Amino acid sequence: MTPEPSVLPKLWNLPEAIRNRLGREAGPQRAMLEDGHLLLILHQLPEPDELTRRAALFWRQPNGEWRSNLGGAPLGALQALLDAYHERLAGLEEAENKAASASEYHAVLEQLSPVVRSSRGLHRALQQARELLKSEHTLVNFRDLAAGAERNAELLLQDAQFGLNFTVAKQAEAQAATAKQMAVTAHRLNLLAALFLPLTALASIFGMEIHSQVRDTPANFWLICLAGVVIGAALSSLLMQRKP
Repeated sequence: MTPEPSVLPKLWNLPEAIRNRLGREAGPQRAMLEDGHLLLILHQLPEPDELTRRAALFWRQPNGEWRSNLGGAPLGALQALLDAYHERLAGLEEAENKAASASEYHAVLEQLSPVVRSSRGLHRALQQARELLKSEHTLVNFRDLAAGAERNAELLLQDAQFGLNFTVAKQAEAQAATAKQMAVTAHRLNLLAALFLPLTALASIFGMEIHSQVRDTPANFWLICLAGVVIGAALSSLLMQRKP
């Protein structure tokens, strides 16, 4: 029967109790201890929209020797992994400080969200490893670095969300002010139209080639103009009582 594929390197001679708890995927970040063998299952620094979690495995043997699937010095690889988290957060913090629009804040949040989730699991796994193997003092420093990364990620997430909310609120306020100004302008135009509409209507009526009983005299002309002004003023007064 073909053995089930495992995320563990084939040459790692780990206890069956640990191997039986692992599948072909890394799963959540965690620590396991069996018969003096400590296995740290961590995730490499995630990229935006990355669906597959890339495993970063660290195995401490009972004799104190460390091994890693990342190559190079195992503890150096763990230190480099933690440094990568801090460097990514520093770059995102710089981008957050420069962000001035909602789209820029969204781009920061899109890159930051997977880092926040992964840093939480990283800290939790190293804290678990420290509790399982208290004799390994080097885990204390790594755990503290992971705690710092998680805290920085959480604070940066809050700052980015606050900046996004403030930017959206500011834009909404500016749009509301513009809409109010447009309403005021439209109201003024309505007042002007109400004032001159009666005059225009009367001028159109009496300018037609029809026979009427109104004689074409200067007195009648000014009476018609006065009637138009009075009607226009009345309409304007009614509109002014309605606030825009």
